[in-house]
Amino acid sequence: MRDFIIIFEGKEGTSPLVQLLNNFEQISIVQLVNNAGWEPFDRHNCGPMSLGDLERCLDIVYDKGSIDIKQLNRIYLKTGREPVEEFSRNGAVGFKMRFTPPGIDAPCMSACHACNRWYKKFTRWRFRRLMFDLLRRHDVLVFMAVRQDVFRWGLSEYHGDGTGKQGHIQFKLASGRISRDDIDRIHVDCAQLEKLVSRCERAHARKRKLMEDFRLAGIRTYPLIYEQFLTDRHGYFKQLFGFLEMEISRDEIDAAMRKGAYFEKVHPDDISGFVENHEEVSEKFSHRFVSWR
Repeated sequence: MRDFIIIFEGKEGTSPLVQLLNNFEQISIVQLVNNAGWEPFDRHNCGPMSLGDLERCLDIVYDKGSIDIKQLNRIYLKTGREPVEEFSRNGAVGFKMRFTPPGIDAPCMSACHACNRWYKKFTRWRFRRLMFDLLRRHDVLVFMAVRQDVFRWGLSEYHGDGTGKQGHIQFKLASGRISRDDIDRIHVDCAQLEKLVSRCERAHARKRKLMEDFRLAGIRTYPLIYEQFLTDRHGYFKQLFGFLEMEISRDEIDAAMRKGAYFEKVHPDDISGFVENHEEVSEKFSHRFVSWR
């Protein structure tokens, strides 16, 4: 049995993934109370947490003994918007997180752009060193969230919350606040989409480099491929549990999936259903795919 961390960037299916993982008795996902946040150590949830406090929190999370949730929240709530929900140490413990430091403000240097750049670069270096040391110390397994179809990934980023702003339209669908009929078709600016798709391709290059750095440091790292999650849930979870060195049956996978997740697939396979200039977009971008197999 191995504890784990899922490293992601966004729009890669990790929210429904951790919710489904939390349905398994063998796994506890660290999250905020009342489903208030599934990325407890990302800036939008934990606030500008110092790296020292981040390390103390993660030492408590990954401690193989009993969990002191009160002590964890005493540290966390210095900056966090909601407390961390109590979780069990009876099985594997994990959570998802962007690989970026939560606290990067340098208010005393705000007038000096050169100092700010130096401070941010130094903070990222310290964060990286802290995370590598911590993951080795607690023998934590790393999962790298991967979405191979960078065309669809970029298109999902482009669509955002459905109003032209950044966000997740799937959460509105899943909660019933909107229906599919409420989602208007969009005209895609191909120049803007090219920027997003290229950014997704650069993210793949960063992930491969980080994955190799983890492995060179002796930290076991595996990709979790979004497309497999969509097409073969049983195979996906069977493989994931194998990486965690845990047994799982088909019946247990079925039972976890029946409990559901806060997820609704937004875009049909045929993009003509939501993109007005779908022929132009498909011709220019449908070949954009970064294989991890």
